[in-house]
Amino acid sequence: MDKKRALAVLVVFSALGMAQKFSVEGGAGFYGGLGGQLAVVVEDLVQGLPLGVRLGVGFAQSDALDDAYDLGGGTKWGDFKNTNQLSEWGQNITLSADVLYKVSVQGLPVEVAPYVGLRYNFFSGGYTDPQNNLPIKAETASSNQFGLGLGARLAYPLAPNLRVVGDLGVDYFFKACIEGRTEPDTGSPTSQTVCPGDTAYPNLDNFVTQPEWVLKLRLGLAYRF
Repeated sequence: MDKKRALAVLVVFSALGMAQKFSVEGGAGFYGGLGGQLAVVVEDLVQGLPLGVRLGVGFAQSDALDDAYDLGGGTKWGDFKNTNQLSEWGQNITLSADVLYKVSVQGLPVEVAPYVGLRYNFFSGGYTDPQNNLPIKAETASSNQFGLGLGARLAYPLAPNLRVVGDLGVDYFFKACIEGRTEPDTGSPTSQTVCPGDTAYPNLDNFVTQPEWVLKLRLGLAYRF
């Protein structure tokens, strides 16, 4: 590790050491689909400023492929999927880092902390053919996306160290390369990666529902120590 990286790590740990409060929180709710998040919240990070940092990892179910997508000749993906009894699945695993600013509202029993942050999302989804109606056993699509988020964290005290927390926000994810993988009934799997700027990308992006704008609504508990 060079001197600059060592200094950066030292600054981070020094800041964490000055923090007066730590919380571990877990919540569940809606994030483009049903799911949950686990996070660590560091409060009062800077002396004299009500700043905090939240690091989290979330999981949510996702619609992988657009049912309204036209496969050609007026055949929609949703109809094709149902006719051939295909099983579709999708998921998002999201890493998040937020900076929170606690707002002091006199007489309000709820702590309010607006936040902004960075996101890194792992999207994956596709379909399988359990009835062997197609010459393809399964197809999957995946992408890794950077994003931005903003919202507000609300905390209501139940006990000195226990709080009910609510999280309302919206995230935006940038377009990313999509890797497709096909597993035929016979032969070896094949894969192909299509990136923004490629001629095939707009059509593929319309079919694969990697996240773009995502509304977040979660409710959970936080233990402060």
